[in-house]
Amino acid sequence: MAVTRKTAGRGFGLPFSLVFGDRVAKGSERQVHRVVDEPDVLLKTMRRKYLSHIGPDADRSFLGWLRVQQAYALYRRELRAYANAMVRAAIRQELPPLAGLCGLVLTEKGLGQLVERISSADGGMALTLEELLATGPLAQDRLEALNHFVAALYDWHIPAYDLGPKNILWDEMAHRFVLVDGFGDRAVIPLKTWVRTLNNRRLDRAFAVLARKSGLEWQRRARQFSRAAPAA
Repeated sequence: MAVTRKTAGRGFGLPFSLVFGDRVAKGSERQVHRVVDEPDVLLKTMRRKYLSHIGPDADRSFLGWLRVQQAYALYRRELRAYANAMVRAAIRQELPPLAGLCGLVLTEKGLGQLVERISSADGGMALTLEELLATGPLAQDRLEALNHFVAALYDWHIPAYDLGPKNILWDEMAHRFVLVDGFGDRAVIPLKTWVRTLNNRRLDRAFAVLARKSGLEWQRRARQFSRAAPAA
């Protein structure tokens, strides 16, 4: 059920132009909603616990501004990583292995982030890798697509800290996997953004964790997945 459109409070007199639809996902930091009359995007907002300590004048003091920066640090990390990926995309003339980021908007739930909605062939929500694996072993073409996704994260130098199977979606129309969350360099000094070798080591560890969660086998030297060997 759609949330009724509201007008900004605190004397701004600025109407919000987006209408929240159903919530489709909720993570530890953000929640994700459909947007009414905008079928190609989703809207991510920070959960209330991250914003409850921010008052209307928080940006006018040094400590208050630090709290604001901390509350929205996730957006900033993702935007930096996405901007770097899109610079590479302009050179390579191909899409990075990430769902598109479509901008920041004001909402009654704080600053929101519009993101590309990855759809299934019938127009529904795309399946996560976790959901695909729950139906049985990956078909050979999807396993190959997963390994293409793995190679792309290394090749595109994508800093990723959470490669959980819920964050990887199957784009059925493009026949590829994309990362929709869990990317961006979380370090104060973003060494993994600057140094490819450090980022590759982080990806190695992240894919090893993904293998344990998904039941696949991670081939460390080849940097690819294979089906787990059947139990003896």
